[in-house]
Amino acid sequence: MTVLEAYLRFYVTALKNQPFKLHYADAFAGTGSHSPARLENQDMLIPYEDFKGSVEVALSVDPAFHQYHFNDLNPAHIAELEAIRDRHPYKEIEIYQQDANAFVPAFCSSLSGRDRAILFLDPYSTQLDWSTLEHVAITEKVDLWLLFPISVILRMMPRDGDRIRPEWRETLNRLLGTDKWEEALYKPVDLPMIGDLFGDGDPTPLAERTNVDELQKWVSARLGELFPYVAKPVLLKNKGRPLFLFFFAVSNPEPKAWGLADKAVSRIIEKDVGGDVP
Repeated sequence: MTVLEAYLRFYVTALKNQPFKLHYADAFAGTGSHSPARLENQDMLIPYEDFKGSVEVALSVDPAFHQYHFNDLNPAHIAELEAIRDRHPYKEIEIYQQDANAFVPAFCSSLSGRDRAILFLDPYSTQLDWSTLEHVAITEKVDLWLLFPISVILRMMPRDGDRIRPEWRETLNRLLGTDKWEEALYKPVDLPMIGDLFGDGDPTPLAERTNVDELQKWVSARLGELFPYVAKPVLLKNKGRPLFLFFFAVSNPEPKAWGLADKAVSRIIEKDVGGDVP
């Protein structure tokens, strides 16, 4: 059983006798079932063998959610999702074709006092705005699972700070919700007292990016400014290279609520990743 599936089962079981309407939402639902490249340690997220995407995982959970919300911008993916809905006639499934940054705020604002939800966000690349996460946090009703594309961030943050392109800065500001990332993640380089007398060789960069661990801590701290609880993320790799940070965050400010979630998530991750949590 994967981490996502295990938590969904824990969630619906824990709340089944509570007077809540339970929602599951996926803003980048895709086709519901697809075949990405194999990733190290990613079995815990979604299975490989006849790969079930997050849509099928959510629909397989028993007890079931009261309502499912699947969104994707691609018309071909929408057709696949509609076919999945046809195969589950007894489940309440809503399908949307919107930009995720429009879908998520609309979904969050639709939740009433008796609604509770899990939202899964796995953007394909740079589609997710930080401001969208702010809408999730203010609901105080949503548990968030987020695949944060750290590989994309690293590509736009070269080690040499002099090589950051202007268009990358704009994208990073949108993805990270601030322009302070450069100040936080790039440190001045000590220049040699005596340079190359003949001017040969590559110039020494003025600023150099910190390592992946520092980037991970900084993104975690940024999420911690939004959410009352953020679990330590799992680092997913491809051939040894960082690919995603897998985050879990709770918007409910009540310590009892996120304390229970913390215990469940910690136990699930330790079981499925063998305790090797970055």
